Amino acid sequence: MSKICAHFDAYFGKWSASVGALCMLLVQRRADAQDVAFQSFLRLGGTKDHEIGEEDARILLFRSAVRLCDDYYLKKMHRRPGRKKLMQMSLPFPVTDALVSLLRLPFSRQAALALTQFGFSQSEVAEILGVRAQKAARLCADPGIPGWQEALASMSMTEDEALVLSDRICERFAERSVDVENAIHDARNAFDRIAPVLALLVLEFRGGS
Repeated sequence: MSKICAHFDAYFGKWSASVGALCMLLVQRRADAQDVAFQSFLRLGGTKDHEIGEEDARILLFRSAVRLCDDYYLKKMHRRPGRKKLMQMSLPFPVTDALVSLLRLPFSRQAALALTQFGFSQSEVAEILGVRAQKAARLCADPGIPGWQEALASMSMTEDEALVLSDRICERFAERSVDVENAIHDARNAFDRIAPVLALLVLEFRGGS
């Protein structure tokens, strides 16, 4: 069985609802959002620092969630669902004007707003998103959407969903070496990100030869 970081249960209890809301906001499909949340908690549970403190764990978890959502977004290239599509998805929260407007914002803007709502400072948002402080300030600025905070809160993971996710995580740690699995997954995602650049370099090399 993989060794899980010492305070994983406490961290999961504190942040599962927020991670669920963040993933739902950025992925916009319930089952896929839950899968991304699952992978995010595996990153935390399987960290090499098994005694990781709360602040470092919090940054690691939410940075992993944003990165995994970004990987999902780049790979799937889904069109953002409009109101009609959202209404057809049988979501467990109301489809309001605020929600529709929030979902139309750019990925990094959505992520920054969610992180500020979860209590992260602008400097922490910059660290999580990997951007400069000035850009983080722009991303965190009030979007002028009445009720966007309530719309985000409505997307939080339910207690039943959190229980299912917790059981799923425990099963995975019992079955596999999650730290190795995390490393392989990260390496695969890193290659996927640079693959288009490599392809362009190959084409340029062939064109010049």
